[in-house]
This record gives sequence, structure tokens and C-alpha cells, in this order.
Amino acid sequence: MQSLSKVTLDQVVKNQFLYKLSAFSGVYISLIILQVIAVLFSLNGVGNSTGGSELISLNIHYYSANLIFVFTMLWVFIVSIIITSKGYRDEDFSFVTNRISSDLSNVLFVVLVTIIGTITALLSKYVLQVIVLFLPKFDSIYHSPVSMKIGSFFVMGTLTAFLYIFLCGAAGYFVGTLVRVSNLFKILVPVIFVGYLFFGGTISEVSGLVTIVEFFYLETSFIAFILKVFITVLVLFAGSAAIFNRMEVRQ
Repeated sequence: MQSLSKVTLDQVVKNQFLYKLSAFSGVYISLIILQVIAVLFSLNGVGNSTGGSELISLNIHYYSANLIFVFTMLWVFIVSIIITSKGYRDEDFSFVTNRISSDLSNVLFVVLVTIIGTITALLSKYVLQVIVLFLPKFDSIYHSPVSMKIGSFFVMGTLTAFLYIFLCGAAGYFVGTLVRVSNLFKILVPVIFVGYLFFGGTISEVSGLVTIVEFFYLETSFIAFILKVFITVLVLFAGSAAIFNRMEVRQ
């Protein structure tokens, strides 16, 4: 006997996406922990300068929230790898589903964690400023206030941060797919990551990683940067979907 109710693709994607919100609720705690660690490391500052005269001594310390964004990008990268694991992929089949709905719900989840990571990273920047303000060794802190004149730059900066983090999410999703293809990647990926931490400069020169980073980082046109990230993310997600579909056929 056949059911008269027809389940549409958008309904399946919505159900899977809502399921992932609860199934992956624990990852948000790890984001908070990583960003707290990044804030603590950032308290060391990124540089300082001194000056003054016979009556006045001036000591300027420079602080940056870049490390917070780096930790956030790493978090999204790892989360994107986790959702491609076999256990989580198989849980999608507890619904009436197919590979398309599974991939779409995963992409939506990566978009969500990217938004959450971007917002919390931006807020962590102000947390860092408040902490530095109350440090006993400083009398005052100076920063440029956000005005209407530079509001557009703030929006562009926020969008740029989102795109960088989203790019890391797409890369993590693709890496997770490769790990599913062959056990060799389970060994190769961690080795490359750990090796880059110790021999970053040498590996960059050999692997062309610097060229890849410069392809995005040195782009002067904001529109061109958006197009580069959009096309790259599209290729990574499409490549992941194609690989998973081929795996399903083989199985």
C-alpha cells in the first residue's frame, strides 16, 4: 500500500538540517573554548613601541584579533570534516532522503556554523578590547570608533571575514570527503597539517600554498574577491557531492 503524502526535497532538507542542529549542538562549546584560548593568547599583543621626552614616557602596545579569526577558521574547518564522517552520513538515511538532500543540508549547516563563527569572532574582538582596557599596567586604550563614514568598510570587513571562514568550511568538507574515499588520506592529511606547523615555510614553497593564499589575500578588487571565493566554494562542494555519489554507486 502506497502513501498518498508526497515529501518534497525542501521538506527533507529542512528536516535533516534541523536534525543536525541538535545532533551537532556540542560543537558550539568547542568554539567558545577555542575563542577564549585565542583571546588569552592575543593578550600578549602583536608589537609595541616606546617614546616620550624627559617628562613623559609613552609605551604603546598593539593588539589584534587576527588569532581569534584563525582559531575560528580552524574550528569551521574541523566541523566540516566531522559532518562528512561515515557515522553522521549514515544517520541521514533515518529520513526519507537521497544524496542531494544530504549534501544540501550539510552545506546549510556549514553556512550556519560560518555565520555563528563570524559573529562570535567579531564580538570576541570587543571582549579583547574590554579586557585590555582593565589591565592594571595600562592607563588608557585608544581605538578608532565606528562612524557612518566608515560604516561601509565595517560591512565589507564583516563580509570578508565570513567569506574566509566559509572558504575554510568548504575546504574542510572537501578534505573530509577525500578521507572517506581512501584510508590513505586519513594518514596523509594529519601528516601534512602537523608538518606544516613545524616546516610551514618549506612546505609552502614546495606545495605552492603561498600562491593559493595570495590568490585570495592579495586581491585588490572586492567584487573579484567575492567571485573567487564563490567559485572556489562551489567547486569544492560540487566536487564533494560528485565523489560521494560515485562512492554510493560503488557500494
